[in-house]
Amino acid sequence: MRKPKDIIAKPKISTILILILGGTLGIVLGTILTLKGFEKLVLLILGIPFIGLGIYSIYWIIDFDILKITDGKLIFKSITGITKKTIPLTEFKSYTEIEKQNAQYKSEVGYMRWKDLTLIGDNFTYKLSSTSYTNYEELRRELIKGLKRNNKAEDKWNNNNLTYIGVGVILFGLLIGLWFWNATVIVNEKILSIIISIGFIGYGIFLLNRRKKASR
Repeated sequence: MRKPKDIIAKPKISTILILILGGTLGIVLGTILTLKGFEKLVLLILGIPFIGLGIYSIYWIIDFDILKITDGKLIFKSITGITKKTIPLTEFKSYTEIEKQNAQYKSEVGYMRWKDLTLIGDNFTYKLSSTSYTNYEELRRELIKGLKRNNKAEDKWNNNNLTYIGVGVILFGLLIGLWFWNATVIVNEKILSIIISIGFIGYGIFLLNRRKKASR
């Protein structure tokens, strides 16, 4: 039996500020590049993605969920305080929690590690990220009470992730190998390009092989 507990999510102000700043700069820079792009096509090609990313960042903030857990329900409010929807906690049947990172080593610039909690119902899912709320662990503990961890769904996500990365690394290895091969004329450099290419391709195959093992 769930014990009612009122919890209000605490948004990460740093994340919101970064998105506001990044979104504003993206739109401004993208607009400038796009306007100049009528003279130079390359600027137009660069400007449109900046505008797109800027608009997405602003939209993410506007659509941001202010969460409240009360009376056995998960309530979603907008940043203006308007209730968007309410889900009884009993409708969640299982959950997954995936730990992610945006780089392999902590020494890399912009390295970040976070967790994504996905609550699974009969015909819906809802994802909650530790990048969005400072009291993520408190929210997590209350939301997963009585729920079974869905290992099958986690394995599927991990397998798909390994597939995407593995195929991407293999394609990168092929492209970089072809580029260096065509750009170099010295035999030793061509041999080096082949070795580098094989290294990337081998690592990609290694990742795909890990996926196969994980699926058994």
